[in-house]
Parts: sequence; C-alpha cells; structure tokens
Amino acid sequence: MEPWDVAKGDMFTPVFRNVVMSRMWFWRRVFQPGGDIRRIITRHWRGGLLIVVAIAILLMPLPLQAYRVDTAPNLGEMSNSETHALSPWPILPPLEEANQTFHFRGEPINPRAVSDLLPWLSDTEPGPVALDVEGSTADTNRYWAEVSTIAAGPWAGATLATWQPWPGSDASKASAYQWLGRLDNGLHVLRLQLNTGGSGYFTDVLVVRFSSDREYDHRDRERLVMTRVGQAVLGDRDSRVITLEGNVVIIPPADGESAPTRLDFSAYGSQDCHGG
Repeated sequence: MEPWDVAKGDMFTPVFRNVVMSRMWFWRRVFQPGGDIRRIITRHWRGGLLIVVAIAILLMPLPLQAYRVDTAPNLGEMSNSETHALSPWPILPPLEEANQTFHFRGEPINPRAVSDLLPWLSDTEPGPVALDVEGSTADTNRYWAEVSTIAAGPWAGATLATWQPWPGSDASKASAYQWLGRLDNGLHVLRLQLNTGGSGYFTDVLVVRFSSDREYDHRDRERLVMTRVGQAVLGDRDSRVITLEGNVVIIPPADGESAPTRLDFSAYGSQDCHGG
C-alpha cells in the first residue's frame, strides 16, 4: 500500500498526495543523470564552499579577541618568566637577550640609566655601581628619556637618550653609547658620551656585566642587574676607535702618547654574564 492510499472520504488526501509527489519529483530531479538541479549543484558547489570558508575566517577573530580581553592577565603582578610563558612567540629570557643584543624586552638599554654608573665630574668614585634594568627603562619617571638612534657621523648607530632636567626646562641633557661588543669572558664594552647641558661631551669607556637574581617587593620578581666593572676616561669629544682583543680593550694613543692603552679584564669575568 502506498502512503497516500487512504480512505476516499479523507479530506486531506489530495493535499497529502501533492506534498509527497512534489518531494519525490524534487529528489528525482536531483539524482537522475543529467538532472537540472544536480547540474546546478555540481557546477556551483565550489563557489559556495569558498564563500562559507571566507565568512568563517572573517568571523573567527571576534570570539578570540573577546576571549583575550576577558581572560587577559594582570602582567604587573607577574614575573618576567611568567610573562614570557604567555607569549605565542619565542622570547629570549632577559639575561640572554641582554647578553646577545644589549636590549631589554626588545628595546635598547636606556642610555640615561647607563650614564648613572659614571661618577660625577666633580667626583672620582661612581657611587651607584649597579642598575635594576627593568626599573631604569626610558618610560620610568626616574629615567624618563626620548631614546633614538644616531643616524650619521662618528657616532652613527649609537643609542641616544635626551631629557630635560626638570619639566618645562629649556635646558636638556643627553647621553649616548655605542655597544662595542663582548670580551671573551662575557663582559660588555661601551663607548659612552655624556652631555650635562653645557658645551662638553665627555667620553668614557665603560665595561659592564649582566646578572640575574630575584627579589621580593610586592611580588617575587626576577631581576636583571647591570653592574659596572670598570671605566676609562677618554676626554671631551674623543673619537678614537676602540677595539677588543680577547679580554683586552685597546684604546689608541691620544695626542702626545706613543703607545695604545691596553685594559686587561681577564680577571673580571663572571659565570653569570655567559647567559647568552
């Protein structure tokens, strides 16, 4: 018995028959060889699939972005190692990054902070001999500065910091360094120039090392420390080319000198500074 073979007196028989027949006609048109509807679907399914995929790609970032906003951690309460673990990109640990590139979190070490390791012109000893690198970046209040790269001249490529001694001051100070590289024992050698607002541009060789330790303030924090190892005064606007040889810093002779100055740092290396 066919599904629509019902009692003649049933008022729904014609309607039921028409619905069933129309559906059977549709599927015959779809699946019979050479059917019009089957030919349309076969011809255009690729275009429809591409449209669906494109819409899915466009909509995909929306829930991901909402998730990032809703679940974003408070980075101020996290250690450097925890912050690095969240990144989808490979990030060097702070000690390794500093030793390989003289950078911290992708930015050059702040020249204004580096110059704090030099003694005042009126003093012979430096006073501060170490810096908390995270606490001395150019966006901190204490060491705020405009940091850029010198484009031309004998200091081309050097990292420059300029700042005002106090807000609204017409005077400005500047500090720049050239990272000359590392000695065999891992120490870093800088040619550093400081202008304190007058006409002098005082030049020094500064040797530093990086180390890593931990401290507790309001959280347990991994700390990158830059420590002063040694210094050689070169003079005002000195432009001599400094070279490195093993663990020795070689300074060409100044006017009136007959031989270069050789600063041997063989005994000043540290295992910590081999983090890169």
